[in-house]
Amino acid sequence: MGTVEVYETRRAMRASGAPSVMVVSESPLLRLAMGRELAPVVGLIHATGIASAIRRLEMGVVPAAVVVVLDSAERSAAHDFLARLVEMDFAGPRILVSSRFCPELAEAFGGSCLTHFALARPWRPGAMRSMVESALGLSEPLRVAAGR
Repeated sequence: MGTVEVYETRRAMRASGAPSVMVVSESPLLRLAMGRELAPVVGLIHATGIASAIRRLEMGVVPAAVVVVLDSAERSAAHDFLARLVEMDFAGPRILVSSRFCPELAEAFGGSCLTHFALARPWRPGAMRSMVESALGLSEPLRVAAGR
C-alpha cells in the first residue's frame, strides 16, 4: 500500500465518521498485526509506547478507545497511563493485551467491566476486531456473544 493510498484511506475514515482507536505498543510487529485486523473497521492512531500515547493525548488527540499492550519494558508505566486516562476524563474503553492473560480469564474480565477489556495474546483471528467493535458498540456486546 503506497503513501497516497494510506492518505486516502485515512481521509475516507474521517469522512465516514469511523471511530479512531489508539494502539499503544513498543512492538512494530504487534502494531502491524493489530492494524491489519482493525483498519477495515476503525481509524488507527499508533503510539510507540506510553510516553508517545501521553504526548498525543496532551496534544488533543481523542480516540474512541485505547488498546494497550502490557508485554513491554514499560509494563509498570501502564498502570500510571491508565490512571492518567481517568484524570483526563477519558470515557472510552481500554483494551489490555498481554501474553500473560489466559483466554478464559481475559474473557471473564471483559464480561465483568464496562470500560476495561482484556485480550490474551496471541489472539484468534478476528478476536481483536470483534472486541473493539463490541467495546465501541459497533456490534453485539461481548456478553450477548458469549451467551450471558
